[in-house]
Amino acid sequence: MKDIVAHYGLKRYPFDKDIKSSKTFESEPLRECTARLDYVKRRGGILLLVSDPGVGKTLALRRFCDGLNDNLFRPIYTPLSTLKPTDLLRHINDRLGLPYRATKSAIYDQLQQEILESREQRGRTVFIVIDEAHLLGTEPLQELRLLTNFKMDSFDPFVLVLAGQLELRRTMDLAVMEAFSQRLALRYHMPPLSAEEAAAYVEHHMKLAGATEPVFADDALAAIHEVTYGIPRRIGAVCEQALTYAMFADRRTVDADVVLKVKTGG
Repeated sequence: MKDIVAHYGLKRYPFDKDIKSSKTFESEPLRECTARLDYVKRRGGILLLVSDPGVGKTLALRRFCDGLNDNLFRPIYTPLSTLKPTDLLRHINDRLGLPYRATKSAIYDQLQQEILESREQRGRTVFIVIDEAHLLGTEPLQELRLLTNFKMDSFDPFVLVLAGQLELRRTMDLAVMEAFSQRLALRYHMPPLSAEEAAAYVEHHMKLAGATEPVFADDALAAIHEVTYGIPRRIGAVCEQALTYAMFADRRTVDADVVLKVKTGG
């Protein structure tokens, strides 16, 4: 049975999701995203992080949270963004390991107390990341805004990262969200990879998988960027399909013609 790992002399599949965050390709968008996460980590407050699907914001968040000092930060990550307002607060309450509270006001008070005590008494800043936040409606977002109001809106004792697709930015620009929008410490739109970085991304993953010689020709790398628009998740999918096409053609290299066959399904 044919397999691209054996065919190309690799040690693993080159574009699997299980790559360690420490091995992530250091692209310019990733560096810029990390710089903004580091800024809001030191400053406190709210970061709005948006991108097209597959650009890598979740990977950037996982990589950043993996690197946080557990003695100084309490990272809380959730992609559950389709919850009703009270359910969202209750979910955050559960992720912080707090006792069940029946009413929204009781949950709200308990969350604020825990966030303050964690920072001021235990020296650990709560770092909440809500992924897929473009699925949140305006009501859950308003609840999060109220949660950030400490000491008559004069203090930012925790970090809140709202990450999602471009619809999230459009939601935050609505007139009804003006009060929340004014609270944002920072906004960042994470772009796709340039042609040069897309090529480097492919080569990085191939080397991690054990490739000792180039597998993708220069024209293939250019074609990959063209058909994927520089979006890493698409790049990985197209590359694996191209490797498979070439393998069944008993070829050891991938050129632009193979990439176009993937694009057209030929």
